[in-house]
Amino acid sequence: MRTTQQVQRLLVVLALFAVVTGAAAQQAAKKPANANVYKTANSYVAAYHYLQCAADSMPVPASTAEVAAIVSWYYAKARAGQRVTLRVSRPKFHSTATFVCPLAPAPIRPAAVAQERAPQGGKAPLEIAILQSKLNKVLAVDKQKYTMRVGAGMRVTELLPAATKAGMSVQIGSLPAYAGLTLAGILATSAHGSGDRTTNNLADTVLAVTWVDGRGRIRTSTRKDPEFKAFNGGVGVFGVVTELLLQMTPHSNTQLITVMKDDKDMMGEINRLLKISPHILIHWRPDAANFKAFLVRPAPKSARVTPGVNMTVLPSIADQATMAPMVNIWHTTLGDDSDMTEFLCPQVTDGSLKAAWASVKGERVANVTGPTNNLAASECDEHCAWNDRRVFNGTAQDAEFTIEFEQLAGWIADVKRAFDVELREGGKAKYRCLGLGYMWIRFGQGYDGITATTSGMKRPVYVQSTWMRSRVGPLYQMRYQFVLDLIEEVTLCKYKGRPHW
Repeated sequence: MRTTQQVQRLLVVLALFAVVTGAAAQQAAKKPANANVYKTANSYVAAYHYLQCAADSMPVPASTAEVAAIVSWYYAKARAGQRVTLRVSRPKFHSTATFVCPLAPAPIRPAAVAQERAPQGGKAPLEIAILQSKLNKVLAVDKQKYTMRVGAGMRVTELLPAATKAGMSVQIGSLPAYAGLTLAGILATSAHGSGDRTTNNLADTVLAVTWVDGRGRIRTSTRKDPEFKAFNGGVGVFGVVTELLLQMTPHSNTQLITVMKDDKDMMGEINRLLKISPHILIHWRPDAANFKAFLVRPAPKSARVTPGVNMTVLPSIADQATMAPMVNIWHTTLGDDSDMTEFLCPQVTDGSLKAAWASVKGERVANVTGPTNNLAASECDEHCAWNDRRVFNGTAQDAEFTIEFEQLAGWIADVKRAFDVELREGGKAKYRCLGLGYMWIRFGQGYDGITATTSGMKRPVYVQSTWMRSRVGPLYQMRYQFVLDLIEEVTLCKYKGRPHW
């Protein structure tokens, strides 16, 4: 007779095997609830569900003039002696950092901050969050110069169809892979795409920024102005960004090339791939000793464009069956069981690298040519692995750092060593693996700005670690968490890695 623990282990094996092989997709998805889980009357919540920011007031302006009026109002109150903290964000903001909140949530608020924010002289501080959700319109299009002026609250998923409608394309490599981000958020956190010593982030394509300063005055800064460089990675402390003038290109097509390699000579392979295209995104599983590289580049004029192609590197999981109870067991109750993991690990590692950059009518494709706007970024909306509570009830454990290209070979070797020595115990625990997820590697260029994570760097490389974990057990460390902790410490201390905001 099987024990309860053995039954739990068997259920996890069967459930996760179904997920990674696609068998779970046979069950029809339930319709999501209509309730807005990202906004209440006085708070807004992060996409990862780690943070819920409270505010005394959450105005939602629809224009630069309205933002200026709001800031002017609270500036006058501050001048009169009322303490005011103002932040700009939106419901479903894509961050685990507390700077997007007017006041850090109580469970993680330092005692000194709590004391500072206590009512003084009978006046409690005002915590104000300007939500940028309605700053999402196309404001002007210049078809001769191929420029678009847009609201800074526009999401990438709104920009791409607007650019297509205008007969233009975004610049290849300039956008993050996730299309659910706002343009203001991308700029403020120096978020990026990938481009070795070439265009690799939104800031490379911004010609001018319209913003509101701390007194409520409307200002515009171009690339010639010294303060312009403070917006890339400035996390919004310099002013409220409301509009962006973007340099687009004429309509273009992008060629996708997908390569799967073992990581024995990973640095050599990377150097060879960079000769094909500077725009590369890598998913790497050190515990499986292989990686998948997605290369994008301008398509040759002779290339055949495939109709109906779209980027799906972050796919929707809406059609998968409910696996949340099984994922919870995997993350919170199972021990280090070699019989279970020896069977499960090949399924998990292979499944983690099954993602395709593009799909055509629901079918994954490895090599294809399509419109640049269709292959620039993907959006899984309410059915991402980290926010679909019905399927996984999971969230992402995410960390990114920026290091120099000349350090990359050493960093790769150290990550391999961490997996070999800590996870596999020098070969004694070959059955072990991490859960669903992967390491990322992307590429950038030097930047002479002030606040961006790449400021002052020569040839930056973005290294990232993303793994799915259950949302039920936040106090539990992820399985084999110590491996990721070690990699993070090595990246910070040995390589002086700069954390992504």
